Amino acid sequence: MKKIPYLLLCLAIIAHAAILPLKFSGNHSIDDRTLYSVVGLKKPYFFEFWKSTPKIDETKVGPLLEVIERYYRSRGFYHAKASFARQKKSIVIKIDENVPIIVEDIATISPIPIRDLIPFGTGDCFDPMKFVESKKKIRERYAQRGYCNVELRAKAFVDIEKNLAYLVYDVTPHKLCRFGDITVQTPKDVDKEIIKSMLYFKEGEIYSTQKIKDSYKEIYANEGIDHATIDDTMRKGDKVPVHVSVSVRPKPIHFSAGAGISSDEGINLQAGVRHRNFMGNLKTVGIQVKYSQIKEYIRLSGKMPLPHHYTKGLFAGLKKEKFDGYDARSLFAKTNIIHKVIKHSWEAALLYDDTTTSKSRDPINFSNGKLQLFSLLAGWNLDRRDSILEPTRGYRLHAEITGALKELLSDASYYKMRLSASWHKPIEQSVVSTRLKIGTIKSLQGQIPPSYRFYAGGMNSNRAYGYRQLGPENDYGDPIGSYSIIEGSVEYRYPLPANFKGVLFSDVTWLSQEAKPSFSNATIAVGPGIRYITPIGPLAIDIGFDASRFSQYAIHFHIGELF
Repeated sequence: MKKIPYLLLCLAIIAHAAILPLKFSGNHSIDDRTLYSVVGLKKPYFFEFWKSTPKIDETKVGPLLEVIERYYRSRGFYHAKASFARQKKSIVIKIDENVPIIVEDIATISPIPIRDLIPFGTGDCFDPMKFVESKKKIRERYAQRGYCNVELRAKAFVDIEKNLAYLVYDVTPHKLCRFGDITVQTPKDVDKEIIKSMLYFKEGEIYSTQKIKDSYKEIYANEGIDHATIDDTMRKGDKVPVHVSVSVRPKPIHFSAGAGISSDEGINLQAGVRHRNFMGNLKTVGIQVKYSQIKEYIRLSGKMPLPHHYTKGLFAGLKKEKFDGYDARSLFAKTNIIHKVIKHSWEAALLYDDTTTSKSRDPINFSNGKLQLFSLLAGWNLDRRDSILEPTRGYRLHAEITGALKELLSDASYYKMRLSASWHKPIEQSVVSTRLKIGTIKSLQGQIPPSYRFYAGGMNSNRAYGYRQLGPENDYGDPIGSYSIIEGSVEYRYPLPANFKGVLFSDVTWLSQEAKPSFSNATIAVGPGIRYITPIGPLAIDIGFDASRFSQYAIHFHIGELF
């Protein structure tokens, strides 16, 4: 009978408990999204407006406090304490982070440099998770240089009373390793020699995990590959045998569709279908259609991997584009060969373009009519960025030249050159990014379509102006384009609370009506921007002002970093 009041009390507590939104306070070093993940919840992104703040049963909060404290200890906050309180409309977990562990000294013993892999300096907060990650990076660097067997003695001595950490990294490499036997397993409709030629290592060469990573990228660049494994775990002393196995997609036909909006093109709709292993050997064929407020096209494409890191392509289609002052319609075709070696790629191509200019009221700058060009293209690309969607370090270089001769089935002799470069450098939690673009075009004989000229202004150009709105104009106020262009940009990207980032930028543009670039008249844009980080890339809004005339400005929005 004595147990009945206790049972009634428990039932009353359970009945009184509620499921309420969970919030955090006092967490200055670890953001809310991470803490929600730690307790098994997911904070919705701002665009998931239909989702509310994560909720939790009040009776389940108590055990989570220890989980949060353990996570804080794993991040260097050994004295952190967590408590909770129920408010009228929410449950708040209050965190007292207290004093973190500070790195007092770092000692390294290593035949090759490893200091840049250690994510601490003296005076920094000690993070055990980063310490464990640094050991992986050190082993990886040695493996990249041929040392598949190393003795790594890395220790962190923590004085909890003084809140100090002393770090020691001691590395002793063994003998250099070399690749052993290489075996390849493929489905029946994929030639083993094609897969083997995608590898960046050969038997007898010095072992390198970087070569294995590059080989993975080369293999997965083929859309027909569903899964690839490069197994180098069966090591025999200093010999590393490798077994490569690949499988193709069980459903090779892929449909895609998407919609978006940007300040340059407005509403953008696109759809496509591709067969990613057409008649075997990873050949890809497809058709894609796109519609925006200024551009439309339908394109047929085909790609075929060849031995020794070559790819052959064939593209053809119809494109329509609206310019201020005229419309352009183009029937185009392209066949190319691309040779890729790790970060480098070279392209050689033959282009056919039958362009019709129409609806022009300015026959001097925009001549109505049809022009046919058979052009040759040569290009080179080097990409050493750490990410395509959101780069924080590294650089990219690109060079391209096209040209045609009037005597060879073309209506004009011309050349067009384009150079571009971007560079990214992290500075603590921020990133400095720069970009440079140079272009020149010259007609040597005959006419070239006005759409071939360079147009400036827009989110990928000078952001003080709207899309293609910067530069010389005709009597009707329509931009006529330029024959040479130089553009440079610099951005400073810095973190803001939650998943936001701030941006300060400046763009500079030089335009000339001659093929030789001129620096006589610069247009400089300055302004701020904001980014919201999402899984598909940052959502961005930029406001650019002309530095010499602040009444001239433009607002741009898009998805993804510009360079």
